[in-house]
Amino acid sequence: MSAPETFKWGNFAPFADMRFTASDWCETVDGGQAFSWNAAQNCGEFEGVFANVAAKIRLGKDGVPEAAFPQNLDAAECAQKLAEYFDSRTDYAKIRSSLENSADEKMQKALRAYPTLRILRQSVDETIVGFICSSSKRIPQIKKCVKNLSEKFGEKICGGFFALPTIERLADADPAEIRKCGLGFRADYLSKSARKIAADKFDTSALREMPYEEAKNYLTSLSGIGDKIADCILLFGCARFEAFPVDTWIRRAMCELYPVEDNPKKIRLFAAQKFPLYAGFAQQMLFAAKRNGRL
Repeated sequence: MSAPETFKWGNFAPFADMRFTASDWCETVDGGQAFSWNAAQNCGEFEGVFANVAAKIRLGKDGVPEAAFPQNLDAAECAQKLAEYFDSRTDYAKIRSSLENSADEKMQKALRAYPTLRILRQSVDETIVGFICSSSKRIPQIKKCVKNLSEKFGEKICGGFFALPTIERLADADPAEIRKCGLGFRADYLSKSARKIAADKFDTSALREMPYEEAKNYLTSLSGIGDKIADCILLFGCARFEAFPVDTWIRRAMCELYPVEDNPKKIRLFAAQKFPLYAGFAQQMLFAAKRNGRL
């Protein structure tokens, strides 16, 4: 992504008191939780947009994450927003301890393989748009759809970066124009969902506080959102750790690792009973370990 000559990055600096291994860093940023980050030339460095802010992120000394922001922005304010995006307030040591104490050898192996992996706390709207685009697509394809939507309907930030379009902007957009962004059949899903949210005057941030089943029922009332995508939105956009997205990888992993029937609803129920407080984090651990041949 080329930047105009007048655009300059500030210096890299730590943005949160947390640490990552190199593999956990890449898995957290680029493992399918979010679709707005792209690898830069330097290994482990990414460029992208979050909360309408452009940033470069990387691991610094001792695995502490660092970020650089455009020089025209308040670096301290941006760093605070980025720390929230990485869910810095959540005590992951407590979560991991709970799962370690479950005496589940498979989970303990996954925890050892990914000792510092985290769940991102994105904006709810970002996850709604991103995961509607995700249906039957691979991560690079989803990123391309999100990029196209941002450049066509999003607010220009600086240096060739665009914010993800708002639900309101997509609700007002001509569906034919959304189709030009390469979404295929997902374009109509996104258009209809945005229009329903706007017509309902629904505050999507309320999904973070609503009872889980009520929040999931609203999401699945939207076009193109089934149980799996609803749970992805609730986990990665709302920090709802009771959400357990079941995709092909998780179905395969759960059926190979545990005595559970190959049925998404039964797998979700099994996970809720086995990992009652942190099923969503358990899902991400199993997802990463299985997909990357670590389990």
